[in-house]
Amino acid sequence: MLIDISKIKVTDRIRQEFIGIEELAQDITENGLINPIVVTSDYQLIAGERRLRAHQHMGREVVEVNVMEVRDRAHHLQLEISENEHRRDFTFSERIAYGKKIEELERIKAKERMSSPDKESLPDGDKGQVRDIVAEQAGFGSGRNYDKAKFVAEYATPEIIQELDAGLISTHKAFIQTKERMEVAELAAVEANTRAEAAEKEKENLRRQYKDSIPADQLEEAVNAAIERQQEEHEAFIAQKDKESHKALKARDEKWKKDIEVERDKAEELKVGLERVKTEMEQLKAQQPADFDEQLAALQLKNLRFQADQNVLQISAHTKAYLQKVGLSAFALETICNASASERKRINESLDMLQSFVDQIRPSVNSRKVVGRNDIG
Repeated sequence: MLIDISKIKVTDRIRQEFIGIEELAQDITENGLINPIVVTSDYQLIAGERRLRAHQHMGREVVEVNVMEVRDRAHHLQLEISENEHRRDFTFSERIAYGKKIEELERIKAKERMSSPDKESLPDGDKGQVRDIVAEQAGFGSGRNYDKAKFVAEYATPEIIQELDAGLISTHKAFIQTKERMEVAELAAVEANTRAEAAEKEKENLRRQYKDSIPADQLEEAVNAAIERQQEEHEAFIAQKDKESHKALKARDEKWKKDIEVERDKAEELKVGLERVKTEMEQLKAQQPADFDEQLAALQLKNLRFQADQNVLQISAHTKAYLQKVGLSAFALETICNASASERKRINESLDMLQSFVDQIRPSVNSRKVVGRNDIG
C-alpha cells in the first residue's frame, strides 16, 4: 500500500548513524523497493528507516508500506529489537539506545511475570536479572559494564561520546575520565561555595563592626572599601614575600651554581680516573702476572666505584638543575593556591611521582652497604 511519506512517524530509534543513503536511493531508483517499509496502523515506523530516508533523499512524496498490527508497547519494542537483533555493528550510542529498548521490554516482561498465575511455567531465560540480560544482548558483556556505559552516556562530554562512537577509547576509560571530570567539577564547586561563603562572612563581620560607628546609608560603601583595603594589603604582603623569596632564590642559585661547577670538576676527575683504570686493566691483561686475578678484581671494583660516583654526580646535578628551574616564589605559591581544582590535582599527581622518586632513592643514599658488582645496574 502507498502512503504519504509525511504521515510516517519516526520516534526514538536505535539506529542513529545512516551511511550509504545515496547508494540505497540509487539502488531503489534502478531496481525498485524490494522490501516495503513496515509501519503500525497509525503509521508509527517499525522497520525500514534507511529506506524511508532514501525516499526522502530522492524527494518522493509517497512510499510503499506494509501495515502491521501491534498489540501493545511490548510488542512494538520486540519488533524493533528483532529488526536489529543481528546487526551488531552499532556505535556506542546506538548500543546504549538498543540496551534501553531491551531494558524497557524486560521490565514489561517482569511485570507480566509478577501478575502471571503460573510463574513456574515461564522460560528460565526470563528469570535472569534484567541488567545482565540487557548487557548481553546489547553487547556490553556484563551488567556492571552496562551500568558504566549508562553512566558515561548520561554524564560524559560530547567529545568522549564521539571518541567512543569512533572506537578510539574503551567504555572503561571513558567511565574513568568522566568520573574524574565530575569529581574535579564537584571539588571546584565546593571550593567556589566555600570562598563565596568566606567572603560573605567577612562582609557580615565588617557590617557588624561598623554598624554603630557609620551611618546606615554609608555602611555598604565602607564595608566594600575595607574589603578592597584588605585585598591591597594582601597583595602588598605577597609582593613583599615574593621579593624576599626571589632574593633567597638568587642566593641559593649562586650557591648551587658553585656546587654544580665543583661537581662538574669532580666529574671530569672521575672521567680521567675511569680512563686510567681502563688503561691499567688493558695493560694487566696483556702482561698476565702471577697475581693477575687479584689485581684484575681490584681494578674492576675501582672501575665500578668510579662508575657509581659518576652516576650519583649526574643525579645530583640533574636534581639541583631541576630544583633551580622550578624554584617557587611566594607569588607562584599564591597562584597555585588560587588555581582550579583540576590543575591542582594535576600538580598533586606530579608531586606524588616526585615523592615516589625520593622514597626510592633515599634508602640508597643513607645506606652504608659497600656497592658490589651485582648492585650496579
